[in-house]
Amino acid sequence: MDMGHIYFLLGGARSGKSSYSEELAEKIGGSVAYLATAQITDEEMKKRIEVHKKRRPAHWTVFEIKRDAPLISDVKSVFENAVGSGHKIILIDCITNLLFRLVYRFNLDSIEVIDNILEETIENEVLDFFDRFLALVSRLKSKNDTKVIIVSNEVGMGLVPAYPFGRIFRDLMGIINRKIAAISDEAYFFIAGIPQRIK
Repeated sequence: MDMGHIYFLLGGARSGKSSYSEELAEKIGGSVAYLATAQITDEEMKKRIEVHKKRRPAHWTVFEIKRDAPLISDVKSVFENAVGSGHKIILIDCITNLLFRLVYRFNLDSIEVIDNILEETIENEVLDFFDRFLALVSRLKSKNDTKVIIVSNEVGMGLVPAYPFGRIFRDLMGIINRKIAAISDEAYFFIAGIPQRIK
């Protein structure tokens, strides 16, 4: 009997995690649904997205979240469409972009001091979204025997960010990565293109 499985690929920028995720999906074999989480915000991001598009196999089905600040219903709809279309592998690349889209709407980059109430509001909303998101991922694995590959960034190993936006983003990313690791069957950390299995 085919069993569902969750793979978690974590690393810094340009560490090789996205390339590996695509190779892993092809190695597993089967119909792949690619959940693209990035949003074009400037020309640099547009170029990054184009690089990913060119590298992706043409036979994969790409699903995008259209809303600027996605709701959990948007993600649920994507998952339902992917499974309903017969896809047994779902590649999510990446969680960091999804978090950015959720946090960016608060315009924190223009605020020098963030009060405790706003910080608590942001944390509660974001973590509630990701708790629901990961519950959907777990359900995909258990009910549909789906292989789920999740890509995310490790952003907490450098200096403390100088601005409130960076500090809040870093802390939330760390919490979310821990939650993903907890539900994953396998987890890999990437250093200079080399995957290290940590779970």
